[in-house]
Amino acid sequence: MKKTIRYTVYSIGFIFLFTGTFSCNSGKRLVTDNDFFCLPQDNEVNIEVDRLVIEELLPNISNTSYIGYSAINSGSLFFADHLLGTLTQFDKEGLSLGPKILQGNGPSELPTIPEGYTISDEGHHFFVGSSNDVYEFDENFNKVNNFFFYNKRIMEGNVYERSDFYTLFYGNLNLKINDGNMYMNVAGGNDDLDATSRDFYKVSRIINKRDAKTGDIYGYLGRLSPSIKYMTAFQKDYFCINQEGEFVIAYEADDLMYVYDQDYKLKYSFGQPGRDMNRDYVELKVDDFEDVLQNERDTKGRYTSLGIANGLVFRTYWTGLPEDKTRLQIYDGTTMIGDVDVPDGFKVLGYIAPYYYSEFICDEEAETMKLYRFKLDR
Repeated sequence: MKKTIRYTVYSIGFIFLFTGTFSCNSGKRLVTDNDFFCLPQDNEVNIEVDRLVIEELLPNISNTSYIGYSAINSGSLFFADHLLGTLTQFDKEGLSLGPKILQGNGPSELPTIPEGYTISDEGHHFFVGSSNDVYEFDENFNKVNNFFFYNKRIMEGNVYERSDFYTLFYGNLNLKINDGNMYMNVAGGNDDLDATSRDFYKVSRIINKRDAKTGDIYGYLGRLSPSIKYMTAFQKDYFCINQEGEFVIAYEADDLMYVYDQDYKLKYSFGQPGRDMNRDYVELKVDDFEDVLQNERDTKGRYTSLGIANGLVFRTYWTGLPEDKTRLQIYDGTTMIGDVDVPDGFKVLGYIAPYYYSEFICDEEAETMKLYRFKLDR
């Protein structure tokens, strides 16, 4: 079943251009004590896409909890169910090809509830459970590896480089497998260190790097966004790895995206601010933390996803109230070529010619699952 929806841009003339003309090697940086951030050198707007014609597909899945993770590979789409522990394959029309992995203790079953899921470049399926357990299935859905990884407690050295300081950032895991390595988001903090401190925001790491076969840790990468230097409700970051092996990092509260090479050396930044975003963020305090956090996320705008497909970068954002719009920015290199309205929950997953596909959008309460696709006419 398909439904066509048209989303158009109302106006693009007021999009602000960044005036910073400093390269990442010029010494002019957003922060002065590290080499993780810089202002953009080439950062242009050239609108080629002013509307999208979006098809809505309704996947025919028979059994799901309506909570899960999406992936795309070799002309197929996949949905890993968070509560049922199943993996279902879909064709490019959104039609189910049946469950390929079931939950259980058998040799080709998944013995955990997945907290993260992705497909490697070679087509292997990786799942991360809630107990630091990892399971790898090949392209034929046979289990070929599993292991547990542990953070050894180290009492010496810089606390921000110590593995005992970090845990997996469940709910924002962004699991990626690239060139034999596993990358996942981590969250830092312990009883002895105030995670709301300015020092924490300057040097705390956000991604860990491990061996994808053994789980051995190689170290920690990245920093929290320099655009906010205190505890807010918008702590998430999103990262992708492009065909060149470069990291592209986006943050909920940062207009810029940052690009790093395979050794995580800063190369450049780019990005345009979203339109009509409510960005009046409030610093969170211990006394009313939960109430203020919920109100902030219910009302304030933020960037909501990052995707790379067919050589283009896609970033979605929610404007917050009162505008209450979800929009998609499209970048060709460092140039923004589109900023268009899209359905709520929309996030670009990948490309199966001639369509770009969204992630599966699930509504647990309504018990619905949707999938969107569109073509780019440039």
